Amino acid sequence: MNKLIVFIFLSLVILTIPSQQTVGLFAIEDSVQEGYVLFGPKYNNTTYLIDNCGNLQFSWNSNYKAGGSVKLLSNGNLLRSCVYENNSPITGGGAGGRIESIKPDQLIDWSINLSNDSLRQHHDYEVLPNGNVLMIIWELKTMEEALQKGRDSSLVAASGLWVDYIIEYNPALDSIVWEWHTWDHLVQNYDSLKPNFGDPSMNEELFNLNYSSNGDNPDWQHLNAIDYNDSLDLILLCSPFWNEIYFIDHSTSNSESANHSGGNYGKGGDILWRWGNPISYGRGDSTDQKFYGQHDAHWIGNGNPDAGKIIIFNNGKNRGNNPYSSINIIAQPSYSNGEFLKTSSGAYLPNSFHYEFFDTTNLFFYSKILSSADQLPNGNIIINEGVKGHFFEISEYGNIVWDYTSPVVEDSIITQEDSVPGNTSMLFNASFRIRKILPDFNGLNSLPMVNHGPIELNPYVSSCSLSEIEENSFQFSLFPNPSSDMINISSSYNNSCLDIYSIMGKKILSKDFNQKTTINIKNIPNGVYIIYVTFNNQRNYAKFVKN
Repeated sequence: MNKLIVFIFLSLVILTIPSQQTVGLFAIEDSVQEGYVLFGPKYNNTTYLIDNCGNLQFSWNSNYKAGGSVKLLSNGNLLRSCVYENNSPITGGGAGGRIESIKPDQLIDWSINLSNDSLRQHHDYEVLPNGNVLMIIWELKTMEEALQKGRDSSLVAASGLWVDYIIEYNPALDSIVWEWHTWDHLVQNYDSLKPNFGDPSMNEELFNLNYSSNGDNPDWQHLNAIDYNDSLDLILLCSPFWNEIYFIDHSTSNSESANHSGGNYGKGGDILWRWGNPISYGRGDSTDQKFYGQHDAHWIGNGNPDAGKIIIFNNGKNRGNNPYSSINIIAQPSYSNGEFLKTSSGAYLPNSFHYEFFDTTNLFFYSKILSSADQLPNGNIIINEGVKGHFFEISEYGNIVWDYTSPVVEDSIITQEDSVPGNTSMLFNASFRIRKILPDFNGLNSLPMVNHGPIELNPYVSSCSLSEIEENSFQFSLFPNPSSDMINISSSYNNSCLDIYSIMGKKILSKDFNQKTTINIKNIPNGVYIIYVTFNNQRNYAKFVKN
């Protein structure tokens, strides 16, 4: 049964949020999934782990800007794709060139550079159960090589063609142990003298060498996501330029992966299943297209309501006259008698989405590129509107239960109420992908997490941040109140900290003190203020009036 949720934006009054707020935590409800949000800002060298209140709990630092995915491993290491600049001619969106594993002490556990004149790692990777890592690589084919293979001369520029392939890298051995190449699985109906000549509609297991959504753009497929299903031994690939996702067999040997037979599924390295745009293999028209520049296709993990199904952030690029983004879930396709099943027209099943969530107004979220979505154990879905660095979580009924905007822009941090800078394609707090890390994930045990408060500068105080600390557990005194010039604070404890906020939540000052201190308030405007005194993870507060 298909499940359709049409998103309608409803104003939330979850936190007391001033109208000038630009970044940080905007809303939170009790039904938010417990956990921590991991994100690596696109233009930044640091990866962040925040709690549901937007407080920074841990971060990893690198010498390189983010090149795509970041993943927290069960040993506490951060695996990270990096932009590795070495004058490679391959410079498309999502270009990386380096994968590094950073330990909790910020030291590099291992790294590999994959960028030169003829290849470059990009976008995504996937860690296998044995610790090996699948990586997406561009390999440069010259114009001559492309023409010799049967590429239409009008669809190849002098710069050649970037063709995707997959490697499996063993970090312990520092070696590539398995490969799969698109170039080995082609069909074309342009040049009958070439050995791969054939009808693409009769060879759906192959990539049509002359299918292109971008003319002679050398970035041909632009694979932007890879996932692995251990129980099926299948790899899932995602091409936003073809508006398709694919299954290929991981059980093959290197020789089998380059051919059309062998492996558990008997098809070698050929496509086993493809979905989203049957136009690409001549089995449909525009009414059959389901994906529009999609990102983050992956199997939903065990322990979640839709485990085993596939979830995607469907960006909506070129989706009609009023494009919009959506979150889609697809049922795991049926497999019988050695084949994934098809419709009567020859397109692969299923016919439609299992679930759909969208905002046709684009008022709350729309991202032409980047972005991610992931289902959580309580049925919520956490979403990254990538071009705006906007992260939010929806309930199974489509209600917003958490709403946050990243304050990290390029090499700096935004001050609350400052506008996020950007250009016509994206803001500079953009993020490729986010993930929520559950509290019982083993990798957290290795991290010396400390609550550093909100990332943004001059943050607002919120009821959410107060809930993290035990309230009213010790006493302090404040006098005189009201006051026009000085206030005195007294407690029974050393090593205390005080914070003063305006009634709208703007921080005025912070100060450490031992038992007693005096604060000069002559220069702050008249009004009502809140003072918080914190000691040993206990906090109490009081209001005072400046007159």
